[in-house]
Amino acid sequence: MLGNAGILAGGLFNLVVQGQGVVAVSSDGPPMLLDCSQQSTFVDPQAAICWSANLQPQIKSSFKMGSLIGRGSGESFQLAFHGPGFVVVQPSEGQPVVASS
Repeated sequence: MLGNAGILAGGLFNLVVQGQGVVAVSSDGPPMLLDCSQQSTFVDPQAAICWSANLQPQIKSSFKMGSLIGRGSGESFQLAFHGPGFVVVQPSEGQPVVASS
């Protein structure tokens, strides 16, 4: 059984790639490269595609009571990165899948 920590830490599965060669990474829209070396960087877990190996994501919760009554906005959980390195994010979480009736 998988715990929530795996899902909140950047996705259901994480893959470490190392060595020499080429890796193809896909994104829903043009990816953005964010530099984490100057200040802490916070990203939506579903938007994070990949990050530097030396960065360790930390889970940051911004839950507010207003979220329970429909007054909240934004994401409840974010990934926080800080240190020398980068995070690549996609600008979209994809198109919603609508089931036909």
